[in-house]
Amino acid sequence: MIKKIIILCSVFFLSLTPVMAEKSPEAEAFVMGVSNRVIDILNLSTAQEKEDAFRALLNEKANLNRISAFTLGKYRRQISSTQLQEFQSLFETMITKVYANRLGSYEDQQIVVLGSEKKKKDYLVETELRFSDGRDPIAIVWRLRQEKDGRITLFDLRVLGIWMALEQRETFLSILKNNNEEFNVLLDNLRQQIAAGSTVTSD
Repeated sequence: MIKKIIILCSVFFLSLTPVMAEKSPEAEAFVMGVSNRVIDILNLSTAQEKEDAFRALLNEKANLNRISAFTLGKYRRQISSTQLQEFQSLFETMITKVYANRLGSYEDQQIVVLGSEKKKKDYLVETELRFSDGRDPIAIVWRLRQEKDGRITLFDLRVLGIWMALEQRETFLSILKNNNEEFNVLLDNLRQQIAAGSTVTSD
């Protein structure tokens, strides 16, 4: 009887122990590969060289069409194919500037992978951006997606607690909501950002 009680207690307490998340060496290697490319890009001489290199990196490692569709929310189904193509082109240019400007503000940095977790089709890879001058590290979480052909692509980054694609989506939806859902207003806003070289979006 006592033996049965011990066994039952063991099973109970084991059931309270959280199951370790499934790690993904492939996803972690993807992040390290991209991080090393970013560090190389930041060492380029001119801003234009950096932007061109970031654009090439994003087109290679991220599914920009999926990300742009996500940022439009329900409006993705309400616009014409011509509007979508123009939006995707502007979005690519704008997001290149966002990544180049935000990441370009960090110097003497190193990305350290802390762990990874697989969630259905997504991978979450936790990293830290560490500085050689002793500044506090910055937590960055990478959300990756496995494509139908097996490739892993970048979908979003959480920097300082903010998911960048999600933040952009909320901003775009706010612009459309505050302008009677006029899509050309959003396109004009993107053009203005690109022309000004600004990463700040206003409603």
